[in-house]
Amino acid sequence: MEIFDNPDRIKLAFGIPFFNMDFNELMLTVGERAGAKDKTMIFAPSFPWMLDYAKSPHICPFYADFILPTDSEIINLAQKAEIKLKMPLEYFEFPEQIARICAHYGFSLLHVSENALKTDILVRDGYVPLSWDLFTHFKTTGDLDEIDIQSIVGSANNLQPDIVLISAPPESISSSIPKIYEQLPDCVLICIPHDIDKNKIADKMDNIFIPLLLLRDEINYLEEIKRTASMSLPSSVSFDESCTPPSITISGTLDTGTAPDLIRTGIRMLERNFVPTLDLSKTDSASVKGMEALCFLSRRFREAGKKITINEISDNLQNALHRSGSMTCFADYPGISDEQ
Repeated sequence: MEIFDNPDRIKLAFGIPFFNMDFNELMLTVGERAGAKDKTMIFAPSFPWMLDYAKSPHICPFYADFILPTDSEIINLAQKAEIKLKMPLEYFEFPEQIARICAHYGFSLLHVSENALKTDILVRDGYVPLSWDLFTHFKTTGDLDEIDIQSIVGSANNLQPDIVLISAPPESISSSIPKIYEQLPDCVLICIPHDIDKNKIADKMDNIFIPLLLLRDEINYLEEIKRTASMSLPSSVSFDESCTPPSITISGTLDTGTAPDLIRTGIRMLERNFVPTLDLSKTDSASVKGMEALCFLSRRFREAGKKITINEISDNLQNALHRSGSMTCFADYPGISDEQ
């Protein structure tokens, strides 16, 4: 589909590379990926998850093929920072709507959650009782442990579902989902973090102040990016396929002017089965559009089973990518070691 190849669909907000799609596009995406047995992961975070992410950025599954904003609070906060995000649906509607999509296409679904699916919407749309044989519910008790992981993987490999839908606490998604996803058969995995109750006084205060801090930091950061980009020097994108590994060099500023050249060069190398490194040592700064282009290019290589890496990077850009969260999109990022 054309939307997969459109870099404008990547919107960087609060350090997260969201993918913009509405409900119809989500339905088509799920239908196309599940029908083709194209292994895909979709992550649908809520606003309470965003609050936890603000405290612990490591819980974000940046390896997901699609991270979708699925809470109106996220949309509203982004709009205040002048970032336009599409929302396919609210996160709490996801299980039943995915079940509806499965019933529509005739896909089988393995539903992993503490709570069973609510069937009201299926009854209303006339899918019951035809859809019952399509759904299997794997009941959990909250946090996923090693036994749960092996049981879920075993069930998925036995049932061979078209779609696996997992609702779990944020920490479980961070620690368990990579292991589950690696061992799943070719299917669409959809992950939804639990909405966590905030009952303590300290947590209630966090609910008030953290969104304001997120918004303030995002606005200040966007202003800093605009200021830095306005002082940029002439920019260019060049490549060298004769070296090992091939390299793409960006000089000056990575912005709306150079981002299309970067994407064209990267995709051309991908089509020629090259896995380049990025030389950003001469890159003075990057705009939001430039960082979104980096996220898009990384996602395209990841979907092809390859990893694009950053070989060298200037101090200014390294700080910018750290603050934006974009560095997590790249393997072997300078200054960051992967802990197993």
